[in-house]
Amino acid sequence: MENRPTILKLLQKVFVIYGITTLILNIFTLIFGDAAKEMSTIFRFGNGALGVKTAMQFLLAVFILVLIETLFTTDIFIKKMKNPMRICLVFVSIFVVISLFIVIFGWIPTNMALPWIMFIICFAISSAVSTIITAYSEKQENKKLDEALKRFKGEENGKSN
Repeated sequence: MENRPTILKLLQKVFVIYGITTLILNIFTLIFGDAAKEMSTIFRFGNGALGVKTAMQFLLAVFILVLIETLFTTDIFIKKMKNPMRICLVFVSIFVVISLFIVIFGWIPTNMALPWIMFIICFAISSAVSTIITAYSEKQENKKLDEALKRFKGEENGKSN
């Protein structure tokens, strides 16, 4: 079964991820905004608001990340590559893109070690969680497909007798 991405599927994924990201950013803004407004452009308005520039930066980042994920996890451009290598390239590419956005847009101070360490820890945790969830959902989907195949083969055997 070929699962080719369409523009609508890509946009759906972008806006779902963007919605979740924006929700999390708003929660962080409410909690940490005033304390972090001098350190990060994300919290420029303290806990009062999330800036339009920041929101658009995150939308652009999410769009780029969805494109990266789509390019590496489908056979659009990369025809023969094992899944573990594809997944590694996705995570490395995402890390590079987010790091570039951090530097370009001043999301965290580039001259302080602690924010970078916290970013790396958060990235590692979220990567691990997403990998576990994806592996679990694929396992469940494969289990359902195996059961459907067994039922189908059972029906085929019943008809041929």
